[in-house]
Amino acid sequence: KQWYQRRVRAMPSSYTVYLGKIPFDTQERDIEKFFKNYGSLLDIIIKKGYAFIEFEDRRKAEDACYDLDNKDFLGYRCVVQLAKGVDRSRNRSPPRTDYIPSTARYSRVRPYNTEHRVIVDNLSTRTSWRELKDYFRRAGEVTFADAHRYQERQGIVDFARRSEMRTAVKRLDNTELDGRRIRVT
Repeated sequence: KQWYQRRVRAMPSSYTVYLGKIPFDTQERDIEKFFKNYGSLLDIIIKKGYAFIEFEDRRKAEDACYDLDNKDFLGYRCVVQLAKGVDRSRNRSPPRTDYIPSTARYSRVRPYNTEHRVIVDNLSTRTSWRELKDYFRRAGEVTFADAHRYQERQGIVDFARRSEMRTAVKRLDNTELDGRRIRVT
């Protein structure tokens, strides 16, 4: 993590673009192809689910953000925005000494995928992943939920245990959510 922080600090934030919500198996050539119409790329740093791309020209970086944000990238709707870098101005305030790491501030667990997954068909287009997750909490502990990512009107919900997955299929199949009868398989 320290290497990553040093690397981001080394790149000027006005030329660096954040690419988020991408597949974990994304390759450098996929990113080069995605940004091919936006000038020369100086550097690409790929992490699991996101990447940083350094552009030679600030205007090209801004154009890429404007044009490509929320577009399809290898089957995912990606996020493209200027990276938030470190403030380099001379009149910035001194470093904070009361900094609390994010893991200490929030005790919630990050969402994670499991093998105990149900597919939800016939979702309303108004249904968000949050509503889907809240609705399926009736059946048990939901570890992950997503709506409309892979297919319109379809969602996925992952449970912590197999018994909760079976309960969801039994209790929530053919029930109504946001005015539509959903199918849980």
